[in-house]
Amino acid sequence: MVKKNKKSGKKLFGFLKSVSFQRLIALFITFLALSTMVAYEAAPKKYKLAIGSVSQYDINAPRDIENTLKTRENAELKAAGLKPVIVPIEGANDSITSGAYAYFDGISNLLNQVRNSEQKEDLATLIQEYDRGNNYSVLIQIPEDKLLTLLTDESEILRLKTVVINSVLPGIKRKQLMEENLGSEKEAALAQVRTVFDDESIQLIAKDLLDKVIVPNSRIDEKATEEERNALFETAVKESPVIIYKDERIISKDEIVTEDKFQVLKELNYIDSEGKPDYLLYIAVFMLIFAMYFLTMLYLKNFHKKLYYDKNAVMLVGVSIIIACLFALLFREFIPDYAPLIIPTLVAPVITSIFLGIQPAIAVNMLLTFSFALMLGGNTQFIFMSLIGGTIAPYLTVNATQRRKISLAGVMLGGINLLVVVLTGMLEKKGVESLLNEGGLAFVNGIFSIILAIGILPFLESTFNVITPMKLLELADPNHPLLKRLLMEAPGTYHHSLMVGNLAEVATREIGGNSLLSRVGAYFHDIGKLKRPHYFKENQMAENPHDNLTASTSSRLIISHTRDGEELALKYKLPRVIRDMIVQHHGNTVMVYFYHKATQNGNGEELNEADFRYQGPLPDTREAAVVMLADSVEAAVRAMPDKTHAKIEGLVRKIIKDKLDDGQLDRCDLTLKDLTIIAESFLKVLSGIFHERPVYPEFEKKNDFKELDNRIYNLPNGQAKEGVPNQNGSNSLQPAENTKSSPGNHKPS
Repeated sequence: MVKKNKKSGKKLFGFLKSVSFQRLIALFITFLALSTMVAYEAAPKKYKLAIGSVSQYDINAPRDIENTLKTRENAELKAAGLKPVIVPIEGANDSITSGAYAYFDGISNLLNQVRNSEQKEDLATLIQEYDRGNNYSVLIQIPEDKLLTLLTDESEILRLKTVVINSVLPGIKRKQLMEENLGSEKEAALAQVRTVFDDESIQLIAKDLLDKVIVPNSRIDEKATEEERNALFETAVKESPVIIYKDERIISKDEIVTEDKFQVLKELNYIDSEGKPDYLLYIAVFMLIFAMYFLTMLYLKNFHKKLYYDKNAVMLVGVSIIIACLFALLFREFIPDYAPLIIPTLVAPVITSIFLGIQPAIAVNMLLTFSFALMLGGNTQFIFMSLIGGTIAPYLTVNATQRRKISLAGVMLGGINLLVVVLTGMLEKKGVESLLNEGGLAFVNGIFSIILAIGILPFLESTFNVITPMKLLELADPNHPLLKRLLMEAPGTYHHSLMVGNLAEVATREIGGNSLLSRVGAYFHDIGKLKRPHYFKENQMAENPHDNLTASTSSRLIISHTRDGEELALKYKLPRVIRDMIVQHHGNTVMVYFYHKATQNGNGEELNEADFRYQGPLPDTREAAVVMLADSVEAAVRAMPDKTHAKIEGLVRKIIKDKLDDGQLDRCDLTLKDLTIIAESFLKVLSGIFHERPVYPEFEKKNDFKELDNRIYNLPNGQAKEGVPNQNGSNSLQPAENTKSSPGNHKPS
């Protein structure tokens, strides 16, 4: 049981230390960082505000939102302004007419009674006595002389009756008489009477009449009025909402918080009343980010397997994403109004394209574009600018070998951003001034993104041991310490490496690989020979030390140059990809020469072929495989005695076929078509190097420099030309006699 626990513990510990686990951790940390930062910015900020308090913030609307309280308030005002529904009172107009007739009949009867009375009281007393209901008390207010006139002559009262019943009352009855306007309508009717009668007594009777007979003939239908007002209210709410548009100011600093604005902020979840996080929003953001992140990684896994399973590549992608997120947070925090136009989202695709290629960069840009769109509330300008600019950026920077070219790409990307922002602004009907301001910010964004990318590149190169075209150009500099050592200590190997570099560069370019990487890898592939340069044929000027060694010892010394090269590469801090080429450029091929020598000189002992094989590993990239083939081809062709085109072609194709048959190319993704292209590229370069030259028979006949000098300068035998090289190779400018007396110099015969 204890042993099992120990075994499982070792397995777990081994898994935790494995590259796969580290890669998974990098993927998880990247997702967690991206989703957390986006969710943090996507969640609305909380403000400590209350109704009646003074705002300490300028708060803009993140989206179009309705001020519902203001909408309802306006609708209520509109509904309240609606005139009430007025309906006629049944029989009211008839009552007015009948009341008028009754009034005149009554006053006529009263006057008759007073007139016919035998009592001797004054008129006022008689009127009061006969007017039991006190309906005509107005007569008491009339002066007695005027009253006597009315008693003797009722013609004026009859004329008043005619005017009121035929002229005044018909007009009055056509109006909507209600308690609210009854007094004014009575005054209007009385004024009409006064235009006809100047007698104040008649006017008093008319006023009393109108006050008593004119009654309301209409009323407000409360139910119908309420229904109409409710209908108008609902219509106003639907058709005339008070909208606070996106980016419009909700409340300004030092402004008092009103109830309607407080409700708007509360609806946006901006009020920090309870301090609880919006868990639903966080869940939604995390799920959306996870979906986009999963699709991005799925794409990389299916179409860029090597990158997906490379820990350094995954970590590089993660760091570029996190860097972009950090800049997004920074700009959102300090310049939120301009953040959509100034966030340098192009940093991530530019870095990814330079290190890993175009397609991974576009995938990363898609992920960041839609992730940041959540952060920015779906800003249309940002989405189009980031999507278009971030897709073009990798094509402009992927093979940039100079920082100047990358800087130029920044200007071009700025122009693209400007164009996209102006076009989207035109769709939104923005003004010219707004378009110019936003376009200028977008232009600066393109340049700023490239500046950031250039500044970050060196740190990423050293941290993740990855390589850029600019770094490759630095390594290809002949003044590099290792290359200078190679030239001085192993000149034959140096020139061999240059030749291999030429072959590898052309072939890799033809198959669509990284030709600069192949050339630089070829320059350094044999640096391990610096440890024992004279054990390699190209550096031997005199005796061959292998003549005094056994075949097995020689093979060990030769095989060790790959590992020695790796040690030197580590010492000089060469990138990992170059170190891989150094240890892979022989794969696990057999050293046929020494193996054959061992079999010939053996004592009957069985030889182990593995002792004569390089330790590998096999080339795992197209570039490393091309360097392997170029190395073998260059060495073999150089050793050929008769370098005709046909023989070179046969040898090149044989070497490539042998490598293929031996399984040396099993781990790289070269196709048979690629191998054919590589062979043709090698032949093109080799034919330029080993082409046939014309024979110069005149020079071949000369036996020494003296005879050649005489022939060239048309001198008689025995006379030397001043300043002409003598036989031992010196270039003397001394007079002839001094040359003759100098010991060791050539003496003319």
